[in-house]
Amino acid sequence: MSDTEKKYSWNYSGDKYTLLEYLKKVNELIDSPVNQMQECDGDLFMSEYQKLSTASYKLPNLIDQLEKEQKEYENDV
Repeated sequence: MSDTEKKYSWNYSGDKYTLLEYLKKVNELIDSPVNQMQECDGDLFMSEYQKLSTASYKLPNLIDQLEKEQKEYENDV
């Protein structure tokens, strides 16, 4: 992979990740709570709920960044 690979903001403190890294981090947030819900007939610990809540705003954040990038690309073409 190149050193200039596009990175996306994860949070306000400046953490940035490649698209693949970002999606893996979101998957980590979703995986455990969903597995628990499947194993416990829908029950969910508060800590697992927090992970799902975090994931629920990480994906729209990524979508916003990708849409902005797409518009910038279209304006350059």
